[in-house]
Amino acid sequence: MAEAGVDSALTAYETMIDSVTDYEIIRLDPEGTILTWPSGAKQLTGYSAEETVGQPLSMLYPSDEVPAERLLGELRVAADKGRHKIESWQSRRDGARFWASAVLTPIHGHDRSISGYVLVARDVSEAREQELAMRSMEQMLDAITDYEVIRLDQQGVVRSWNPGARTLKQFTAEEVIGHHVSMFYTEEDRRSGLAEREMAAAARAGRYETEGWRVRKDGSRFWSSISLSPIRDDKGEVTGYVKVARDLTDRREQEQLVQRQRDEILELSTPVIQVWDKVLVLPIIGTLDSARAARLTESLLERIAVDQAEVVILDISGVPAIDTDVAQHLLKTVEAARLMGTTSILSGVRPETAQAIVHLGIELGRLRSRNSLQDALQLALRLVGGGSADERVNAHA
Repeated sequence: MAEAGVDSALTAYETMIDSVTDYEIIRLDPEGTILTWPSGAKQLTGYSAEETVGQPLSMLYPSDEVPAERLLGELRVAADKGRHKIESWQSRRDGARFWASAVLTPIHGHDRSISGYVLVARDVSEAREQELAMRSMEQMLDAITDYEVIRLDQQGVVRSWNPGARTLKQFTAEEVIGHHVSMFYTEEDRRSGLAEREMAAAARAGRYETEGWRVRKDGSRFWSSISLSPIRDDKGEVTGYVKVARDLTDRREQEQLVQRQRDEILELSTPVIQVWDKVLVLPIIGTLDSARAARLTESLLERIAVDQAEVVILDISGVPAIDTDVAQHLLKTVEAARLMGTTSILSGVRPETAQAIVHLGIELGRLRSRNSLQDALQLALRLVGGGSADERVNAHA
């Protein structure tokens, strides 16, 4: 009866083991020979029991990865420690390999001697590929030293910190991970909730790019370009953000310097000259775009107000070509001067300029024009009154 009970228990045990199909659970003798081969082992490797039972455990491992001598050593380690984990390639019957995570556990007899081993293994190839991919990504990010590439969680808390971020902001990973990204923002931007608005914009649009001031550990500010992209799960829900940033302070300062130099050149290239009382001349040289036209008009109106000018001469002899945009800019300047009570005269109108104006159908209205600056000056003198040109020249000599 006792033997029948033991046989029944063994049968129940074998049935239970046989029902596990996603694990390889096999029994080995003390030398590592395979004694059992359940369904899970067959499904995992493709080998049948007839092909494996009685064979050494080494048949499951590529000899170039785990030689038989090493496997014997693994058995000894398991015997000494009571449990031993092995991670390596295993071979399937068709020659394909898979990354197996296996645990060797010794079986002790009544006298505490080793009577065999149980090996439990499973295919962790997918998890290993993900781990390697993650490790490769981390190594790639660690190699980027001139860009900040970090991960934020859904609330904007910093969850990763690459060397580029440390270089840019001077903080170590220990100082920032677990803290909100707004710690790098200016006080004004923190109070206004700028970080939250940027994350919301990225979630709506799929990507958000901006530039602005950020703060280093030492309190200094730098002008940063920021790109924020949401991370979504399988359901499309935002689970975090990837933030890429770099220091554009030098570029911004260079752009501002160029702009200041451009503004100075524009001012020098469009000087307002007082030739007589209440008469100004504005020589226009080069092309006339919107920005330059606005500055030209502003400078002219300031001089009209200061000098109480009654006549202004716009000399366009230095303008290479007249098109619709240039003409419209000139007319706006003339209209602005008229509103201040000043009469405008257009000088330097060459034959080709006149033809272009007619061809474009530009209506100059009551704007007076002369083909030379001398003629325009004589007309200006008559408009302000007071004798001939020679008399006015002598009066101001």
